[in-house]
Amino acid sequence: MKKREFSEMMKPALLFLILAALVGCTNVTGDTPRTISPQTGESLSTEHLFSVANTFFSEMGYACSTDAEAEQFRCSRALRDLYIHQTTAEVKIYPGDEEDNTHRIIATRWDEGLIPGELIANTYANDDVEAFCAYLVGEKIAVCSDYEG
Repeated sequence: MKKREFSEMMKPALLFLILAALVGCTNVTGDTPRTISPQTGESLSTEHLFSVANTFFSEMGYACSTDAEAEQFRCSRALRDLYIHQTTAEVKIYPGDEEDNTHRIIATRWDEGLIPGELIANTYANDDVEAFCAYLVGEKIAVCSDYEG
């Protein structure tokens, strides 16, 4: 086989490898959405909840930020950071119903990289959100329940 023939045969294979490396896969799955409600007879301000959440999740290794205009609190933390694949946990809290002074908390997991979605679990439960909900109850700040909406 001549050198030129081999080179021509390798072009499609090389192109495929380059595209596979650049494209990758992105998969998102979420935990059960929850409602955060003030304890009986109490009020729960958005600012206070965001402050408590910021302290709690920052201590758990999350990078957190608050968007005051959108009234949204967001944290993220790398769960896996490999050369070919990254996994990130994300937690968002935002106001729900003004009538009953509730908030929503949603946790998601983002997988990006070269590991196909078929090899990644499609269920997700964020233990940190569960611990945050237990903390809110223990501090008599609020209670969490599964979102029914």
